[in-house]
Amino acid sequence: MEFWLIRHGSTRANEEGRFQGRLDVPLSERGRREAALLGRRLAGTGPVELFLSSDLQRAWETALIISRAIEPVPLREPWLRECSWGYVEGLRRSEVRAIYPFLFAPDGSRLRALRAGGEGERKLLARTRALRRKIRRRHGKLHRVLLVSHGRLINAFVAGALGCSTRERWPYAPAPASLSVLRHCPAAGCYELALFNDTAHLEP
Repeated sequence: MEFWLIRHGSTRANEEGRFQGRLDVPLSERGRREAALLGRRLAGTGPVELFLSSDLQRAWETALIISRAIEPVPLREPWLRECSWGYVEGLRRSEVRAIYPFLFAPDGSRLRALRAGGEGERKLLARTRALRRKIRRRHGKLHRVLLVSHGRLINAFVAGALGCSTRERWPYAPAPASLSVLRHCPAAGCYELALFNDTAHLEP
């Protein structure tokens, strides 16, 4: 089974550098163009057997635009929602650093969502692990599963599949409208990252 992981297209909040989390914001015009280009690319890659999407507006809109170019139609999957960033949602990173510096890790590299009342890394890893198991259990004979989700969720989905823990920095943060492919190898009982953060379809 291959998980084709798509991050939703750009939003105004993305473009302004804001933490979105569970805020239900729409795509920007740029994001809609990105989703259309991604759909055009996917149309030439072979059949998709299962198409799931986060039900947050920016992801669902991305999935609907892609569905104009491919089959099957997308289905809503709430477990693909972005993690919550708690009370910093809607703020720019620079604003959070100025107002709530204690929310960042000691090296200043990452914001700890749990401290802001959001979804902690341990819970997020558990959610993505349960989602992978749910899909394999219900659809284990399928080859290609398309998932439209969010940056932090995809980061955790890949990191957990490759064995990263909450003590490590997860390096798998994808760009808007990017494509990544995670392949499950049942014989070896492991996953391999076949493609990551590919945005070639967005280049002029």
